[in-house]
This record gives sequence, C-alpha cells and structure tokens, in this order.
Amino acid sequence: MKGAFRLRYHQQAIVDVCREILDGALIREIILSVTPGGGKSFVPVILAENLIPAIAKKICWVVPRNALKYQGEAEFIDPRWETLKRVRAADNGMDLTRGLDGYVTTYQAVGINPECHAAEFGRHRYILFLDECHHVADGSLWDMALRSMVEQAALVVKASGTLSRGDGQKIAFMEYTEGTPAVSNTDQRRVIVYGRKKAITDGAILPVEFRTIDGEASWEEQDGAAGSSMLSGEESAKALFTALRTGFAHNLLDASLSEFAVLLQEYPPAKMLVVAPNIEIAKAYHAYLDSAGYVSRIATSEDTPLAQRNLEDFKRGTYRILVTVAMAYEGLNVPEVSVICCLSHIRSVPWLEQCFARANRLAQGKSRAVVFAPADWAFKKAVAMIKREELVPLSDGQQTLFNGDNGKGGDGGMRANGAKPWIIPLSSSAEGAAQAGPLRPVIPPCTPSEAEKILRKNINGIISAYLDSVNAGSKQAYSKMLYRRMRLVVEKPLAQMRQCELEKIWMWLRTQYGGNTTNKG
Repeated sequence: MKGAFRLRYHQQAIVDVCREILDGALIREIILSVTPGGGKSFVPVILAENLIPAIAKKICWVVPRNALKYQGEAEFIDPRWETLKRVRAADNGMDLTRGLDGYVTTYQAVGINPECHAAEFGRHRYILFLDECHHVADGSLWDMALRSMVEQAALVVKASGTLSRGDGQKIAFMEYTEGTPAVSNTDQRRVIVYGRKKAITDGAILPVEFRTIDGEASWEEQDGAAGSSMLSGEESAKALFTALRTGFAHNLLDASLSEFAVLLQEYPPAKMLVVAPNIEIAKAYHAYLDSAGYVSRIATSEDTPLAQRNLEDFKRGTYRILVTVAMAYEGLNVPEVSVICCLSHIRSVPWLEQCFARANRLAQGKSRAVVFAPADWAFKKAVAMIKREELVPLSDGQQTLFNGDNGKGGDGGMRANGAKPWIIPLSSSAEGAAQAGPLRPVIPPCTPSEAEKILRKNINGIISAYLDSVNAGSKQAYSKMLYRRMRLVVEKPLAQMRQCELEKIWMWLRTQYGGNTTNKG
C-alpha cells in the first residue's frame, strides 16, 4: 500500500500471496481465518490494489448484513489505505459497479437474484471475497445461488472470524477432512490464520476481562413441582432460563453499570452493550435501565429502521448504552464499546466470540474490555476455550480455526414446544448481590382513593410489561402463575387491597420483575 500503515501478520500474508500470483502461481483459493476485530475488512482493499487489473477487472465482496455492506464500501475510502480503487454497495440491478472497481453485496441479495450476479461475473473477470463464509451452509439455497460466481471467479477468498457453524453443518465451498475444514496449503490454495493470541501480541485487539457471576434461581415445573438450582449447578439450563427473566438479570445489569461508571472515569468515550435473549426481554431490560435513570436505546434485527437510527446515535455518542439482540453479532463496529452485559442464552462458541469482539476493538485511550455474564457451566466452558487460546503460545499451524457449539445456540432447549413454557420462572438473584430493600413507591399529594388508583395502575403496568416479554402462547400460564404468587404475598385481590398492601405488592413485583418506578397518575 502507498501509506505508512503497518500491516498486521495476516494482511502482510495476503500481500505475499498476491506476489505469488503475480509471479505465476496458479492459486485460485485463499482460506482466511481472522479472529473477530483483527482487521479482516482491509483484505479486499489489498486484493484490489494488488490484483486489479493483473488477474481480474473487478472485485465482489459478499457480506451477511446490510450494515457490513456499507462498511465495506467505506473501507475503500479510509484515508489510511491511500488506494484509488473504489467499490459501491449494491443489491441487484443492471449495472452493479457503475464503472467502479467492484461492488459489495449481501448473501441475501445474491439468493434473491443469483442470475443477476452470475451475469455480471460473465461480463467481467472477478475476485470473489466471501466474508463470514460460515453463514453459507453446504447444500443450502445460498450455496446454490453462489455456485456460478465461485466457478467463474479468478480468485475466491473464503474469510471468517469463526470457521464453523453452530448447527454443525458443513460450510459451503469448503473442503473437509474427517469432519473439519481442510487447512493445509496446496498448489492452488493458501491458508492464512490470524488467531486471538497473535492479534493481542500485535496490539491489534484488547484481551477481554471476563466477570462471571453465579446465582440461584427458582422455578415451577409444568406439573407444578418446585425447582431451584445455582447457575453453576446441575440444573444450569433451567436456572439460566429463569435468571434471564427475573432478578438475576437486574443484578447483573447493576454490576455491569457499576463497572461502566469506573471505566467512564478512565476512558470518557466508553460505551456499554447489553445483549438480551430476545426482543421482548430486550424491551424489559431497557425499561429497567430507564427506571434506574440510565439513558439507553434498543437496536434489534426486527425493528430495522429504528435500530439503524439508534445505532447511528450510539456511534455518535448521543447515548452510551445500547440494548440489542442479534445486532451484537457481525456488523456492529463501535470501538468505544468497553463493557458488555451478556444476558444471552446462546452458548455457541463462535457466536460468543463474535459477541465479545464488540468490546475488544482498539480506540485511542481505551485500555480495557470487560464482559459480565452468568456463571453457568456452558458459558464458563466457552470462556475457558477462549482464554486458553489467549494464554497458550501457538504456532501458525496450531492456531484454533474452528470451535464446536456448546449449547447449540437457538433457544438452548428452553421450551418444550413453540407455545407452552418449558418452566415457569419464579425468582433469581446473583450471588453476593446487594440486599438493600426495594424502592418505595412515591405517591404525589392526593386522596387515599387516588393513591390506590395510582398504585393499581403501576402494578398493572409492571405485570403487563412482564407478560409482554414472554412467548405469546405462554401468557395465560404465566399470568395464572403470577397472580397465584401475588396471593401468597397479600391474600386479597387487587381491587380490595389497602394502600399499604398495594405498596407491598408493588415492591414485591419491582424486586422480582422490574418495571418503571415512576408513578403516573
């Protein structure tokens, strides 16, 4: 490259492979495994700068998300690279490059109209860069859609931060040996690995500090039997399911917020990410943060337009805390993120690696990356694998390229079927969490009947918010459970309770299920 930018190990290795190709080597495939945050997105710039027009006229960069598509387009105008090559973000159409040196598109776009991209590859000789290629399963529709592009390309680069799939399926276009991707060099293939330890040694990413917190959870089985366990105990999965929906989640959020306050003193631009198990629970976490006086927003994969606006505000620093679900994966590039509160149920090691990488990125003045998470068995096993790679010196050939799935992702077996609850969560708390009493409701000056009305409205608001966070088909069961437990606190229906009894119910609900502490008349 023209500038004085210091290339990282894998980037220099790509330059060396380009030189081999220019010297006549018949290399048609590069497998590139780069730890998340290690600088994989600069590689298409290197390829375009070195190999266009020598072996191809253009480059096509395929990514799994729209956010990455626009980041890829911007990568070519980053002043650090000083390249004159340009690409554009494109989906489908008659003129994908508009006279530029290539285009960035998504796997979804190719899947919708594979003929469009196959025709483009027929018109021009292309370098094909398949980013996060583990998203394409062998034999899938995306596999079929990409085949013509792969066959016509002058060079195919299969790049990933995690060369494995959580569902155990093979990755498309990847040669396998005894069930694992082939990672040896051949006359036509080069394999380049940039693992976590190498990246930390190079100063390319920060090591992650893990704070796992244990806790106890109680639940009710479908047959009415009571259950309880520590998160690290024998009933770890049920305890985790309960913990993410009751008091433990609030305790973990409080611990993360405390550390975030410390980091803000060390590094004022610091930001915090809260990762929720699903969209409805993300809304409940957001409500809890709001009730505690913290300004935050939600960005999930479902409410895309709002998510993108909130994400842009997060990047600009308009607010410092983002609650998210799927967007904690590839595509969220905010280097100032310093704290992650990982309240996800997913225990796939590749997914967790991608999640943690939201915090390990470098930024001027940033020195630490901290992840708070439940101390369940599967999470601790995943962390042990990650820390082992950081601490044990590995040779190039021994770097870990792929990891299995510790928990299979998805809902982790947390539901017996799509409609009924697997268990009914009752309560949970973090080990060592502060045992200060709950806030008392603040009632404005009013008559006793008005005070009762305000309290009943706030109680119903907490109940409604909680029921909105559960599966639609489970609401009736959860509602019955909740009102049954309320009768154990005060043996009266809400309509007959005195003000002091309503306050008792309000405080109990606030402790167990969160909710906004602001009283509205």
